[in-house]
Formats: sequence, C-alpha cells, structure tokens
Amino acid sequence: MKNIVPVILAGGIGERFWPLSRSSRPKQLLPLISRRTMVEETFARTRAIASKGIPPLVITSGRIAGQMKKVLSKKWKYDLIVEPVGKNTAPALALAAAWIEARHGESIMAALPADHLIEPQNAYLKALRYACELADRENNLIVFAVSPTRPETGYGYLQLDKGRGAKNGVRWHGVSRFIEKPDAASAASYCRKKNYRWNSGMFVWKTSVLLEEVRQYLPGLHAQVLEAARGKFSAGALLQFYNGAEKESIDYGIMERSKRVSAVAGEFSWDDIGSWEAMSRIYGVDATGTTVAGDHLFQQACTGSILINRSSLAVAAIGCKDIALIATDDAILAVSRAMLPELKKYLAAMKSSGTLPTRLF
Repeated sequence: MKNIVPVILAGGIGERFWPLSRSSRPKQLLPLISRRTMVEETFARTRAIASKGIPPLVITSGRIAGQMKKVLSKKWKYDLIVEPVGKNTAPALALAAAWIEARHGESIMAALPADHLIEPQNAYLKALRYACELADRENNLIVFAVSPTRPETGYGYLQLDKGRGAKNGVRWHGVSRFIEKPDAASAASYCRKKNYRWNSGMFVWKTSVLLEEVRQYLPGLHAQVLEAARGKFSAGALLQFYNGAEKESIDYGIMERSKRVSAVAGEFSWDDIGSWEAMSRIYGVDATGTTVAGDHLFQQACTGSILINRSSLAVAAIGCKDIALIATDDAILAVSRAMLPELKKYLAAMKSSGTLPTRLF
C-alpha cells in the first residue's frame, strides 16, 4: 500500500463554545474531553495508521498557529500549512493533496478534523484501515458514515445504497445521496431508516484521485493548486493561493458531485463536539436532566440545564431551567438551551455592541 499521510484540519475557532473557545485559543486547543487537547487526541488516533517516518500534516490558521505550535511542539512531530485566510475545506484539502504528492509522491490521504470525539479507538482504527485499503484499491473518495443516535439537525446525512463488502465488522457502501442539515422532522425520519447515516466529515482518498476530481469539478481551483506547487508552496505562493481561491466546502464542491464516492460504516460512536450541548453527551445528566461539570459549583433545583465552571470562581445555580451557564475566569455566558444553535449570531451582536472587551473574542 502507498504511504498513508493524515491531514489534520485545525483551523476553526469553535465559536459555539464561547466563552471558553475564542480566536486566540479555539476548542481544538482545549482539553474538553480529557486532559489532552482535542488536537492531541486526534494526533493520538492517527499515530496507528500514519506511515513510518511520515508525520501528519496540520492545516491551521495564522491566528492560532503560534498557539498550535506551543501545544504540539514538545510531544508531536508534524508538518504545517498555515492559512493566511480561511477558504473552507475544498481549497485546503486540494492544496494538501498537492503538497503531499510533492513531498511523498502519490499517497493515501486521511482528512481528519481536530475536534471530534470517537470511541472506541480500536473500532475506529479498523474502519480507518479499511478505508485506506479501499481508497488504494478502488480509486474511490471514501467518507466515514456514522449511525445516528438522535435526530440531529446540525449534521449532514448520507443515504447509503446496498453494501459492497465488509471487513473486520466495517461495512463498505455506495452513497446514493448527500443531505445537508435537515429540519427536525426529516432528521427524525432518517434516524428510523437503516440506510441513513451521519456524514462525519472524515475522508480518505488517494491524493491523485482527489486532484483528478478537483480538476473535473473545480477547474479554477485545480489551476490555483498547480500554481502553488510551481511556487514550491512558499509563503508567497500560499498567500497568492488563498487570496485567489473561492470559498468552497469539499462536500459541495466535490463529494456531492463526484461519481467515485463510497462510504465505510464502522462500529464506533462519533461526536463533532460542536457546541455546549455536547457536554451533556460527554458528562451525562442527573435525574433532573442537568449536566454539571467543574469545581466550586453548587446547583439546586435546576432542571434540564448545562452548568459548566471552568473558572476559579465559586458558581451557584439555583432553580435554573433549560439554560446553559458557562463560567470562565473572564466571562460568563447564560443562555437558553433553545438558543444555543444561534450562539454565533449573538456573538456577532456582542462584538459589534462595543460593551464587551474585544480580547474576549
């Protein structure tokens, strides 16, 4: 099999985890699910499949590259692409494929976001290894399909066709349809059907196959990638590439259009840790449906709430109903759980109001 190169996508801010996550220290640099940061958890998962002597390639933003280096430098070996401006996943992954080919030749590329919770590890690694085998053998773009556990409207879904094969408990399917974030009724319907899965946003493919599909479906981006390669991916070449590239997701730009897409469905659970709602799934709930996490935190007569103290303050919550109360050393968020999906909108209002210090964002 060809070299396997993990590509760790770590450029987002994670605004829906404000006030803990912010532009200077986003959620992938925070220890949300263990003592290790989210990006370190991702590194640990990739260690088992990366080819010997080839470090993962990390793609991150200029805003957090310094913090990323501080977190990773002492423990992990890696290569790094720093994005001067974010242009979504299609430009980043197309550029990464060309970068890998220039250094390692045609390779198997595993594109893995840095902010996912995946358990158990052995089941995930079986799926990852099978995906690498299929990408090498079948020249497919492989997406990881995950069985839904709730009617989630914040995820995309996949409609799978009949199985094409299986190995070590991992099933291989064709993909009939990509479905963007659905309404609640549609999400509930998909959860009842066995051939619908969450789109995890994790992918495996040959670098050459991805670049062929980019050339076919996003020819302008393909030309820009070739120009960056001719510039040997220098800082100037990357600046020109990112300034010129159009914003586009890999799902919209390639996966939903390509005829070479298939999926692997393993026996692991997955959560993208996308908002404070994820804390209830990680830490569980008490008899009143309330999640409590952190020190120096007192709660009484609360129901259906998420209470998180990541500060040195003493926090008391009494009689709270269906709210998220998040405390850090320099900010406190109190918001109805029903409004958590709109937190990014309210963050924009906070920033423009002028009433809160800009350092908080």
